[in-house]
Amino acid sequence: MSTITGTLTHGFKFKEKLQKTFEMSEVETAGALFDAEIESGGLENQLAFNGALIARQLVRIGDCDGPFTLSQIRALTPGDFQVLREAQGKLDRAASSGSMRESEAGTA
Repeated sequence: MSTITGTLTHGFKFKEKLQKTFEMSEVETAGALFDAEIESGGLENQLAFNGALIARQLVRIGDCDGPFTLSQIRALTPGDFQVLREAQGKLDRAASSGSMRESEAGTA
């Protein structure tokens, strides 16, 4: 399972201190996708779906270990949410390219 680390611009308040470094993992199962869809009210609400999925993918923010809730993700600034979306996209692309390599190797 791949993970990515990064830094939030504004931070997440935990124990009266702003936490800025984060670690996020790739989506482990289809169940995580289903759960995020249910929690967000459906795929037509992409912003909420991505927020619910980020909550499941975050391993930690600073000293605060996951799991995280959608309410905690909603409390982030738009800039920090964008930082997490970009990290999520990098993980998605890495997982897709890894899957492609495995399937290409199997058909050669």
